[in-house]
Amino acid sequence: MRCIRSLIPLLFLAAAIQAQSLSHQQVLQSDLDYVANQLPKLHINFFFQLSPADYSQAASLLGSQIPNLTDAEFYVRLQELVAMAGDEHTMLFVNQATGFQQFPMQFQWLDDGVFVTAASSTYAQALGTQLVQVGSTPIDQVLAKMAALIPHSNMQWVQETAAQYLPVQQILQGLDLAPATATTPLTFRDRGGNTFTLQVGTEAAALNSMPSVVQGPLPWYLESSKQNYWFFYMRSLRLLYIKYNMCSEMPTSPFADFTSQVLQTLDTQPVNTLVIDFRGNPGGNSGIIEPLLGGVEQRLLGLLANPAFQGYAVIDKGTFSSAVDNVMEMRTQQMEEAALLPGMGLENILTVIGEPTGGAPSDYGNVLRFTLPSGRMMGQYSTKFFPLQPFIPAGNAFAPDVLVPLTSADYFARHDPVMAAVLARWKGAPAAPSGSATVLNAASDRVEQGVAPGSLASAFGSFGAVPDQVLVNGKAATISAAVATQVNFTLPSATAVGPATFSVRAGGKELASGQAAIASAGPGLFVLQPLDPTQPGAILNQDSTVNSAANVAAAGSILQIYGTGHGPLDASQSAPVQVIVGGQPAQVLYSNEMGIPGLWQINIQLPAGLTGQLPVYVIAGNTASNAVTVWVK
Repeated sequence: MRCIRSLIPLLFLAAAIQAQSLSHQQVLQSDLDYVANQLPKLHINFFFQLSPADYSQAASLLGSQIPNLTDAEFYVRLQELVAMAGDEHTMLFVNQATGFQQFPMQFQWLDDGVFVTAASSTYAQALGTQLVQVGSTPIDQVLAKMAALIPHSNMQWVQETAAQYLPVQQILQGLDLAPATATTPLTFRDRGGNTFTLQVGTEAAALNSMPSVVQGPLPWYLESSKQNYWFFYMRSLRLLYIKYNMCSEMPTSPFADFTSQVLQTLDTQPVNTLVIDFRGNPGGNSGIIEPLLGGVEQRLLGLLANPAFQGYAVIDKGTFSSAVDNVMEMRTQQMEEAALLPGMGLENILTVIGEPTGGAPSDYGNVLRFTLPSGRMMGQYSTKFFPLQPFIPAGNAFAPDVLVPLTSADYFARHDPVMAAVLARWKGAPAAPSGSATVLNAASDRVEQGVAPGSLASAFGSFGAVPDQVLVNGKAATISAAVATQVNFTLPSATAVGPATFSVRAGGKELASGQAAIASAGPGLFVLQPLDPTQPGAILNQDSTVNSAANVAAAGSILQIYGTGHGPLDASQSAPVQVIVGGQPAQVLYSNEMGIPGLWQINIQLPAGLTGQLPVYVIAGNTASNAVTVWVK
């Protein structure tokens, strides 16, 4: 149990009163003395991987620099001193320091970089773009400097915490990334590759978010973020979804009552998919969720009676501390039950899916808080060590069974690729394309999925000439378009599932070659404007006009969706597919090719009650497609 407890708040006031009688340099020195001398005594094992001599030397060096440092530089370096201990739970709350101010922006570190997810109207141009530079420092070097400031066991936690530190102007100044001026130059890049620099100042202003709840529903994991826990049941998917945002009781909704409601639903409703989502959970009290986990454990044999049942625990870089403990507890329970009841399939009943955690499987915790003598900043230190749980591999993070990265294209299109993978029962990505010719699904351009026989594909590379032939395992594909860096083609329908070799040629000579996985189905949906963060889809409204924000579909109407990679046809000569719109299954009216080999047309009727900007994706052959956007009113 990694609990967080606070010291008496009056200590904060007493520290501030005492600091008023000291000179400014003496105030800073008193804070340094506390960190250098008192903090190691409070911590259960401060020097578990740090030399006391190195720590003392670093503290002495910082003390000698006090006369020449700004407050921002001093407190940032003081936190760097604390971070030397290497305990991810022991830190100063440097982003909450007195006098530290924030830009009116929020950032999210995604698989392809750090992006602006909220901004005031003053800086609306930055919304949805990628932050690539702070001052004159490229973002990868910014992250490296942040890593010295952030106590961590892995880079996932550095990215998660850096996204919270980037809006704090004094942290950037203290790291010598920005000048000590009223504004800070931040450079951004849009999806088209265009860069621009804004002089960003601190101000208290309302923020506009992307995606915005005003324009459409958010992915489930982003909903109700102020509630520590919530759940819903969707009968159409036989899905029981539990979001666990923080390991802490809500006074207005005791966890005991919450547990009763969840278990009653599990007992009275058909459930094929049980999801406990720990994404973004920073921890707290690991014991809070134990009654719920125990209740699910008691029902395992009953759940196994349903051959369609599968449980999932979802994690990401924001899963930390007690939340990591809870996921590991689920895995330990699973494996202990499987050992007691061999042959029952319990070893497969739980899949951990998402991204590696920000917290380590074994670390220090059970923190207490303190206030620096100046009263300008609080912090916390660990009082207990947590060893590895049974069946849990050692490492600096708890890794998922199935890795599902979150890209900016998915985030801004309101798409949750993890839940798409859950509903598809996806087992993970095949070997990534390799070689001098990179072959991808022509609609999705995703490296984590294979291409299907008879589907449309693209090969990318520096060919040096315009290709006139593509061979797939030695057999000619049909080329539809080609330039010196890309060739679009249709795979032969008889291409065997498994690894395949591609040869891009011109005039009988090979220009490039590559390897890619052939999957029985590799669904992808076409995007009309790839540079638009919302990823508008190749979708026709019921009147056969192109769907867009300016030409929305009517609620409950029929749509035509275009993609490729449908896989084998069934006995009725239809391509089996499940279509999810705004998180709800849609009725499929037609699914097959229409005249053009490889071009897949799917006709659906929109689920009732859905309006706004909605993500659409399809599932075929245990693989989910990319998501595109449809607008509905």
